[in-house]
This record gives sequence, structure tokens and C-alpha cells, in this order.
Amino acid sequence: MGYSTHYLGRLDITPVLREPEIEWLRAYAELIDPGAHGYDLPPNPRAERVDRARRSRTSPVQPPESGIPTPWGMCDWKPCVEGCCLRWSEVEKSNNAVPWLKHLVDHFLRPGGLARGAGADFEDFTFDHVVNGVIAAERGDTRELYLIRAVDNVITTETLVAGDPWDADQGDYNGS
Repeated sequence: MGYSTHYLGRLDITPVLREPEIEWLRAYAELIDPGAHGYDLPPNPRAERVDRARRSRTSPVQPPESGIPTPWGMCDWKPCVEGCCLRWSEVEKSNNAVPWLKHLVDHFLRPGGLARGAGADFEDFTFDHVVNGVIAAERGDTRELYLIRAVDNVITTETLVAGDPWDADQGDYNGS
């Protein structure tokens, strides 16, 4: 049994993403296993998502060597359709927000992004974006409440309310 974390808020992107950046990043966020492709997206990411989900039921997923934060799940974040902000994708078992945000900023958005020069997909990327904003987060298992802050492409967290201790043997919270 796992847990999910829920997020409220957005992180603003300036300058606004260009259409090729929006399209690529939204498709990247929809892949079941982005690490299987590295930076190369399949021609139809949505079809690839369904196909990989079917195959994963019959064979174990092997962790890729791509350096993505969570090789066994989808990205927690995608740009809005206007390209002005990053928003939570509302994926199930979303628990890796901070590593995914750092990955997106470091590879695809900030000046000198790590994907720069990594192929034709990135010829239309500007790698000149700055991410700023605040996201509130609550863990489903412990009810920990915290903030995720982005200030000039630096992602940090701040705990507001410590989580309740979880008693796995009892299947409930202690002291609540």
C-alpha cells in the first residue's frame, strides 16, 4: 500500500514557454516511464503510455540510466497550456514533486539546461526560463504539511506541520 501527496498552487515561468517547449514538456509528463526514452519522445506519447502500461503488467520495469528522479513513474508536473506556469499533473501516488521539479528546471528550463544540444527535439528550446512560486503540499499517509518554493530556479521545502507518526502494524495514525 502506498500514499499520495496532494499539491496546491503553481510555479510561474518567465519568459513564457514557446509552443514547441509546451508540447514537448506536456508529452514528457504523460509518459509512464520517461526514463525509457531519455530525451527522445516517441512520435505518439499517448499511445506509448497505453502500450507501456499493458506491458508493465506482465514484466517488471527495469530502472533506466537516464538520471530521472523516479524511473518507475510519471512526472508529477507539466506546464499549463499557455506555458506560463508548472502545475501538478494530479497523478496517483505523486510523491516525488521536489526531485521532478529540480529535474525539469535543471534539464529543460534554466539557462544552460542540461538538455541543451541533446538533439533535434531541443532546437526550439530557449533554455532561458526562470521559475518562481509556492506550492502547498500535504502527504496522505502522515498528513505532513509543507511548502515547496521556487526562487530564481532554486527549489526548496519548508515544513509547516510535522506529520503524524504512522503505525504500519495497526494501519492507522498514532495519537490521532
